[in-house]
Amino acid sequence: MISRGGVLAGLAAGLAAAGLGPVAASAQTKRTLDISLLGNQLGIHVPGTAAVVEGIPAMPAYAAPKLSRIDQIRTLTSNIVAGSTEFAADGPTGIFAADEQGADVKIVGYFYRNTSLVFVANSEKIKTYKDLEKSENVIAVNGRGDITEVMLLGPLIKNGVNLSKISFVEIGGSGGRMRALLAGRVAAVPVHFDQAAEIAAQGPYKVLFEPWTFYKTWVNEVWAVKGSWLKKPENARATIDVLKATTLAFRRANRDFGWYAQMYRKYCTLPDAKEITDAKLRPLWQKLTTEVKAFPDQPVLSGRDFNELIPIYRAAGDIGGTFKMGEIVDSSYAETAMKELGKQGL
Repeated sequence: MISRGGVLAGLAAGLAAAGLGPVAASAQTKRTLDISLLGNQLGIHVPGTAAVVEGIPAMPAYAAPKLSRIDQIRTLTSNIVAGSTEFAADGPTGIFAADEQGADVKIVGYFYRNTSLVFVANSEKIKTYKDLEKSENVIAVNGRGDITEVMLLGPLIKNGVNLSKISFVEIGGSGGRMRALLAGRVAAVPVHFDQAAEIAAQGPYKVLFEPWTFYKTWVNEVWAVKGSWLKKPENARATIDVLKATTLAFRRANRDFGWYAQMYRKYCTLPDAKEITDAKLRPLWQKLTTEVKAFPDQPVLSGRDFNELIPIYRAAGDIGGTFKMGEIVDSSYAETAMKELGKQGL
């Protein structure tokens, strides 16, 4: 049983000491998991990414994973459906739409909870939500119908905006959307709040909307796998172990700013990430851990977490509501992971 001190000594060392996962395998038989993540990695992604890159290969049965970086969220879903990747940190809306069309994709847990995405607008062009109806005020999203579009619909509907008048374009990756806003090609974009601070320093830009202040629970990125793949015992085991690695990273991120800062400098894709000072990074860490509460100690995702969001998905035209939530969201693997971990890292 790993001690609290062991966890705080390092995620990788802690996982190895705990002997998580199947019985230790030899170097020749260690399994290489195929995992896909979004290309841009910001502060909210750091614990999950550290879990993948450092936590998983610290487990006795696993080698370093084969890691793919994907800009378009819909491509992550397509790769799971096609079986070309085993795990994807994916957006839920595309998964529901795919399952509604006959695919077999399962949501098994959080990659993180809530979101650090905010909508940033040119404040000279966008003074109220109704200004978004103007044809010249184009909004860039990652993909039509994905989470980056859908999260904006709640406040638009609440503020009486005619959704048919909104002009959207697709720009994959928050870095690309950030550059498009600064260049004046679009009037509003969803970017992560660490990027929003950088944007605000360069001109007349304001945060239009923070999802975690509007929705009781916002589900932004989840661990997704293919249902038929999950039926094999060795793959069910791997799923539990990925969720254990993710949870230990969450728990450490909540308690150890020094570790979070080290992982941020290694895995964040912002240009200045490697040089960021603790003084500049600490407020972002505090916001993620205390306000957004992005890294729950018990990250069990259930179908109930989507209750408030399904009407928004329908309003976006993403889903018709013919799928059965219980056949897509399976919390049993996360529940098993929590039981096996117990109080490790707390």
